[in-house]
Amino acid sequence: MKIAYFGYNLFSSCLELLINRGDEIVCIYSGEKGHHTDRVINLAEQNQIPLCLDKPDQKKMEELVQSGVELFFVAEYPWKIPLPGDLKFAINTHPTMLPDGRGQTPMPSLILQHSQHAGITFHKMASEFDQGDILLQKQIDIDDSETFDTLSARLYIEAPLLLETLLSNLDHYYENAMPQGEGSYWPKLTRQHQTIDWNRSTAELLKQIRAFGSLCVYVKINNHDFLLNAAEGVVHQHDFKAGTVVSVDQFQLVVACSDGLISISSNCLTKLT
Repeated sequence: MKIAYFGYNLFSSCLELLINRGDEIVCIYSGEKGHHTDRVINLAEQNQIPLCLDKPDQKKMEELVQSGVELFFVAEYPWKIPLPGDLKFAINTHPTMLPDGRGQTPMPSLILQHSQHAGITFHKMASEFDQGDILLQKQIDIDDSETFDTLSARLYIEAPLLLETLLSNLDHYYENAMPQGEGSYWPKLTRQHQTIDWNRSTAELLKQIRAFGSLCVYVKINNHDFLLNAAEGVVHQHDFKAGTVVSVDQFQLVVACSDGLISISSNCLTKLT
């Protein structure tokens, strides 16, 4: 089967599966090379698959179908893809149990407040994002220690397993796809959601830091702005004002919050200019 692939790193294991199955990947649409796209771009280069960094337009999409492409497969791709009317299959991958969790940034929200909706959904692409008929899905349980990066790793492992099941009988799943119910849309998270307020509790701060992981949170320490990707903390009674640097050396620093202490390794901080 001829396939056009659209995606970034999160579900790039699906691209590996398609390549290993022997399907013909006609082209790969992704973004500029960086830590969100490097795995996809490396796979394109290693397998000599044409790579496109432009946004997809109607004419190019129609040309793909005219050349024999039967499947548009989308896995964490931010741009709208015009769908030719005669395209046989158009499938999107989403990291929640749709219809709950529609939206562009659901993963931090899964850890912050919606853990019951974590999972993988393959669904038909539709005119509205994340609203096409559901083809196949699998729930993933989230525990109290989950981070953005551990969840990403689990999705990376589980997605191609579910995709293999889907592709084993694609016509059947496509013909019997289930319309989505009312569900829920989660608004895009803002910088405010991603910014640390030292007046919050230890538990709240650690959960916020876990929810963004390598995406980082914004922190202010001694009137300087930093990006932070990981920290530890403990509830501890103290008389320090929240946000005070309690101790610091070349390896770590400790900051007081409302009911405890947050310990930060120096290599987890990046100073913003």
